[in-house]
Amino acid sequence: MANDFSYEQLRLLTRIARHLGAAEDVRQALGRVLEWLSDDFALRRGVIALMTEAGDEVQAGITVEDIPASRSVRMRYRAGEGITGRVFATGEPVYLASLEQGEFLDRSGLRRDLNPASVSFFCVPILYRGQSIGTLSADKERAKIADPGLETAFLREVADLLAPFVQRRRLEERLEVFHHARRPGGEFGRLIGNSPAMQEIQHLIVRVADARTTVLLTGETGTGKGVVAELIHQLGPRRNQPFVEVNCGAIPETLIESELFGHEKGSFTGAVQRRVGVLERARGGTVFLDEIGELPASAQAKLLRVLQSREFERVGGSRTLRTGARIIAATNRDLEAAVIEGTFRSDLFYRLNVFPIHVPPLRERGKADIMLLVDHFILRFSEELGKKVTRIDTPAIDMLTAYHWPGNVRELENVIERAALLADGDVIHGRHLPPSLQMNRYAPRSEVHGDFTLRVQNLEVELITEALKDSGGNQTVAARRLGLTKRVIQYKIRKYGIDTRRYRSRQSSV
Repeated sequence: MANDFSYEQLRLLTRIARHLGAAEDVRQALGRVLEWLSDDFALRRGVIALMTEAGDEVQAGITVEDIPASRSVRMRYRAGEGITGRVFATGEPVYLASLEQGEFLDRSGLRRDLNPASVSFFCVPILYRGQSIGTLSADKERAKIADPGLETAFLREVADLLAPFVQRRRLEERLEVFHHARRPGGEFGRLIGNSPAMQEIQHLIVRVADARTTVLLTGETGTGKGVVAELIHQLGPRRNQPFVEVNCGAIPETLIESELFGHEKGSFTGAVQRRVGVLERARGGTVFLDEIGELPASAQAKLLRVLQSREFERVGGSRTLRTGARIIAATNRDLEAAVIEGTFRSDLFYRLNVFPIHVPPLRERGKADIMLLVDHFILRFSEELGKKVTRIDTPAIDMLTAYHWPGNVRELENVIERAALLADGDVIHGRHLPPSLQMNRYAPRSEVHGDFTLRVQNLEVELITEALKDSGGNQTVAARRLGLTKRVIQYKIRKYGIDTRRYRSRQSSV
């Protein structure tokens, strides 16, 4: 078919290819293409509609004509809605010999004064690697069309040139969002950590934030699944819509359906008025279902329907409602095991598990991540409590990095808040940490005879290591500062297995 194109058509295709290769601004570049189609080939009222960030509809954002904002807002088409929505959904072009045919919506209002019988309409998909990412449409006077098939083929060639340019700019914009999020003060400032596992989570967040895809967050209690859910919301197209969190394990089974779906007045005892559920309150935002594994069976069936068809009814109601909210779920349970046990629906699990993200426990993230979190919490609680805590001593660091953190980041946060409260100066010492962390890593287990002995030994280790740090590892000077003889401090160093070389190297590097 390309061999049948006129010389003018081939020349314009070449001009478009060169133009897009050098262009940076998407709107200006695509607007220029529509102007050329109008000026050179009488293809009037051209519109380029691009897929929204949510991925379920197209927005007609680039036009030749000046369209009022009130109309432009209405020029959104869900997949299958109108001619534009049908082309976007199917990836197949549509030609209407006249505007009297088909379900032509004319949301732009540009054709109200035209004779619909005298105008033909073309709409072709913008496809990138087989996936529809937008549409290109235009009108032409019916009398000026010699070969509708050739005209359609020409517009498809134009759309094929637009596709890689549009996709490249979309990826560049996504990368810009990622870099902005990682800057100081950016969204990723809440996701503390530089371990490979946390970097991978950042990449996954950026990849899924723009989509409407359901996300399932897994991981132990206190790992930060709620923070990840909020970041997905904040970095996506729904950031200006509500983010509503529901803890499925904290709401009684008799009330969870009312919380999610709402209820009508009189639907059950105590329902004295209509209640709007979170799926309605979230509108086009995000619903975060924490502890999804605790959801009762009846609510599981209704949630499955929401994920399948976006439809639900309030408790005691008969009117079917639709929701545009995105679902993000989280669990600290093994849902696959729950499916085998019969306590969780398998079909719901597969609907939720479209894009799983595992948030690792703190003990698997490494010492560097632990210390980054410690510094973050020290700064935060110093400001909140009006104190001037600036650092943490070596024995306390050893205790923090040796601990297994069953409560993960949440437990670490509580520990540092407690320590900041107890600190009477600018330093957090080991004695400010809770007894659960004050395990003597230097003394053999057989020498630990109870909580009092353990605390005394930890205090000795703390005082000796601080003195060694201040003296650059010089045992004589350290002993003098503590009021001990060199022989006694050497005995204590051997007893607790303190490595004095770490303090000598630190002093010499200053």
